[in-house]
Amino acid sequence: MAQISKRYIDQTMMSRINELLFDLLLTLSDKKEVNEVLNELLTSTEKIMIAKRVACFYLLIKKVPIREIEDTLKISTCTVTYFKHYLDRSTVIKDYLSNKLKNEKLKHLFEDIFVDVFYGTLKKGSNWSQDKKIYYQHQRKRQQPMDR
Repeated sequence: MAQISKRYIDQTMMSRINELLFDLLLTLSDKKEVNEVLNELLTSTEKIMIAKRVACFYLLIKKVPIREIEDTLKISTCTVTYFKHYLDRSTVIKDYLSNKLKNEKLKHLFEDIFVDVFYGTLKKGSNWSQDKKIYYQHQRKRQQPMDR
């Protein structure tokens, strides 16, 4: 959990600080520059926290069971449930991620991660034969040319 100071910051000042952050992020032009700035701006723990949050939202949109998400991302049931309720109430993040998933490149990246995590690793109590079959079907599909 990120540590936040309990000392009070005026709302106007906080608003100006947020505006500065957003302006900084919006002026970044390419992936390399974003990576460099985020590496300087965020600790490794904060980057992991944000990545797990995005992955959790994605898996919830894909209707993956809470226990699977908890086990895969190594986060608590309480956290996954909180994000599920948050996603159910929110229209912004749900619409944003749904629209981003329409982007083919991003969609394939998420699908690759999803298949690798859920079918690429053998889990106790799962049907290993079926999991490996799905995993290899996905790998073959990804190797085919995009124009089909």
